[in-house]
Amino acid sequence: MRGFLAVFERELSQRRLLAVLALGFGAVAVVMPILPGLHKGGSTLAELRGGMALGLALLLSALTAVYLGGSILASDLLERRLGFYFARPISGWALWAGKVAAAVALTFGAGLLVLLPAALFGGDLNLAGYWGLNVMDSPRGFVLWGIGLLFLLFAANAVSVMVRSRSPWIAFDLVALVVVAAVISDAWDRLRLVGIVPSGQPHGIDSLVWLTRSWAVVPLAAMAAAGAVQVLRGRTDLRRAHRALSGTLWGLLLAFAIGFEGFTFWMVSAGPEDLAGVTEVVAPPAGSSSPWVAMEGPAANRSGYSPRFLYDVTSGRTVRTGFSSPWWDVPVRISADGRRAVWLEFTESPYESPMVLYRLDLEAPGAQPVATPISFRFLPEGMAISPDGRRFAAVVFDRLTVDDVETGRLLAAVGLPRDTWQSRLAFPDPGHVRLYQVPADAGAQAALPEHAFDIVELDLATGKREATGRLSGGRGFVVWTLSPDGSRMILRTGSRLQLRDARTGELLASLGAGKQASASFLAGGRIAVPLSLPGARELQILAPDGTTELRRFRFEGVRKLALADQPAPGSLRIATSRTGDPRSPWEVRLLDLETGGVRSLGERKLAYLAPLSKNGGERLSLEGTEGVVWGAPFSVQERAVLKDASDRP
Repeated sequence: MRGFLAVFERELSQRRLLAVLALGFGAVAVVMPILPGLHKGGSTLAELRGGMALGLALLLSALTAVYLGGSILASDLLERRLGFYFARPISGWALWAGKVAAAVALTFGAGLLVLLPAALFGGDLNLAGYWGLNVMDSPRGFVLWGIGLLFLLFAANAVSVMVRSRSPWIAFDLVALVVVAAVISDAWDRLRLVGIVPSGQPHGIDSLVWLTRSWAVVPLAAMAAAGAVQVLRGRTDLRRAHRALSGTLWGLLLAFAIGFEGFTFWMVSAGPEDLAGVTEVVAPPAGSSSPWVAMEGPAANRSGYSPRFLYDVTSGRTVRTGFSSPWWDVPVRISADGRRAVWLEFTESPYESPMVLYRLDLEAPGAQPVATPISFRFLPEGMAISPDGRRFAAVVFDRLTVDDVETGRLLAAVGLPRDTWQSRLAFPDPGHVRLYQVPADAGAQAALPEHAFDIVELDLATGKREATGRLSGGRGFVVWTLSPDGSRMILRTGSRLQLRDARTGELLASLGAGKQASASFLAGGRIAVPLSLPGARELQILAPDGTTELRRFRFEGVRKLALADQPAPGSLRIATSRTGDPRSPWEVRLLDLETGGVRSLGERKLAYLAPLSKNGGERLSLEGTEGVVWGAPFSVQERAVLKDASDRP
């Protein structure tokens, strides 16, 4: 300990003029704002003094870190002054620790001394206020700056020793630098390309702070360890010190780079079975026989990673479809006939590169995603796929485009008003695109109790646009489902469930009210309305007009009822649960919509695609299941996709 203190005190005394320089910088920060012409508009004298003092403190501390890092050990080695210490009863550890501690104290002390005069004269020491550096508006920002100063200090020492030794080992240093940088860059890009590392617009993923900040401390620790070995093994010989430093530094960094590479491979390898919950499920319309569903959710033990998958319930095949973003999501679109899926992915860095449309043929065994020629520079505000999956429409700012998914050929491009609040798109049929828009003045940015969508229809064959109606009475987040022929919609607005004319917005019928009200279109235009009763569930089948009841099925003792598919236009498969626990077996029933007959098809073990808050912390389990079931959050429907088709008529 005595050796450490002796070295520490000697280094401080030799550089005591640094304190005078720092106080001089602080005096400049106090005096300069008084001079004419230096007053920043709208800033008080206290803000000017504090802002200038903080700026000078950060600058001087950074310069001090570089200067001391390059001289406190390397200069003594070059000029053979280090032998003075080793000739005394001082251990190598005490020598290294004393010099490094003195350099750290001088670096941070210089910055603090610059702040002292401003603090005494009432300066406002707030970087976020004067300089607009929001990262420095809390102690966390200064901790990051402190880590940066230590990085400069140790990096300057390493570079200074390598350069001053004039050893052939510097070629090894350059090669090792390139190799380590390439491996780390490759691993970093892997995280960045799947959205784990925030880039472009801020994500606000607090759970990733440990990854992007604490892992950056590893190179700092490697340089500190290399500096210690440089003194312990190299002693007074500069070239030997260089070899000791380089071997330790690049060995540690290469081990870290390889470990980081392996970590990133594991990070992005998450499959559906690794999801800790499901935040979104996209599937073909109720009654469709397509076995595909799209799901996304946070991966367990992989903070910040929310992958998205297409999952074939029948075969268990999984296709990765990108990642979701906390700020904005580009969900998968599955065509109404269940034959094709499309989605958007960034070509390079998320939010800094164009987005390309990918397509997948869901009926071709083993088909792989194909990048189409369709791309967007900015995130679409609204998008839709035609019922046959061959055309894709998107709204980007004030432009509506329709492209052929196969060839990428632009079929239509229409200018839109700029003053709109939100846009929704739908294909009533492959030849027409329907645009639902809320004007900004009418929507009042969703502040009004109600808002209305203007309805405009575009004929792709003629390019003719026609205002067809107005969808009024919207409350909060409005969701709807189009009928198979595109003529009607089931609209959920607030707690009301309505049948509307999809082209004019006209109210056709009320389908119920309440938070649990839901309804779905079936083949032939019929409408299925699940009803909750004490100790039972009922399924009401309505005619296309939404008012005439055709059939009513009652299921005693059932607490949950999920619509599955229609093996034929006149039949419907459903799944019911008596316990209400979605993880218990579900009973599958076949309903004859023509005669009202009900036939039990036995029990099925279904995987429940539960939100993170409702799955009890368990991972999604698809092993040995015979289908999936989930609750659609906005339409409040229970939906199911069953694995086998052996029980179909």
